[in-house]
Amino acid sequence: MASLPAPNTLLRDLALPALSPSADEQLRRLRAFLYVVGLPAVQTRALLAGYTPEMHAEGVYRASLAGGERSFGEWRRWRSLRPPRDPDLPDLVAELDRFVSRWRPRALSAAAEVADADDRDELEDYLGASFERPSRTWRAKAFVQGIEHLAEVPIPSYRATWDALVAEGIQTELARFHEILKTVQDFLATTPLDADEIADIQAAREEGAASIDAWLTARRRQFAGHFTEETLNLLALGEAVPPPLPDVPLSVLARFRPTARA
Repeated sequence: MASLPAPNTLLRDLALPALSPSADEQLRRLRAFLYVVGLPAVQTRALLAGYTPEMHAEGVYRASLAGGERSFGEWRRWRSLRPPRDPDLPDLVAELDRFVSRWRPRALSAAAEVADADDRDELEDYLGASFERPSRTWRAKAFVQGIEHLAEVPIPSYRATWDALVAEGIQTELARFHEILKTVQDFLATTPLDADEIADIQAAREEGAASIDAWLTARRRQFAGHFTEETLNLLALGEAVPPPLPDVPLSVLARFRPTARA
């Protein structure tokens, strides 16, 4: 049986395949940018251009995703909340599915009673959004989150829809739903790591790397007029692909703490 990595294991230490050439290039660009923009001589001008510690933290987060520098425990928590595939618990998953099949038509019927056409259309779109999910477990969770949120929205049509469901007895069934959902999520959080999940981790890294290009393009626009073309190239915002950095820890790249307001 495959083992379960320790929660603090970094994803990059799970013997993952190498990133694709394009993803690797984007990650190299981002790491070079984060390193150079933190240099004192560059940081001051970056601040004048409107670059902020919050932007820097966002870049570091993107680098950590693509570089596999998030923990396995964090990954598993995320995966148990949004499973791309249903676990091998057919009876429990079927019970979650039956809850949705039973209450979604009732929710849509209650929404159809809303008099205002725009409010009615908005509610129907809102209640249908949970069906755009890859697994029945995730779909059921999203549906119930949406239903319970109706009670918290200070809009009469939302509250009226919730009240109609309460009148039909939904609250008496929600406790059982959440009990089953927790059992399924706990199972997902503790199952051994397999090849399918390795592929999912790698796909998430590739997806994270694909988002880097737009982020760096925005920085290029932001820094235009504040730096020479030579410095933009050093920041990996030009045409040239920077060579790999030395083994600089992400914690070093994350340092961007201006001591004074520019």
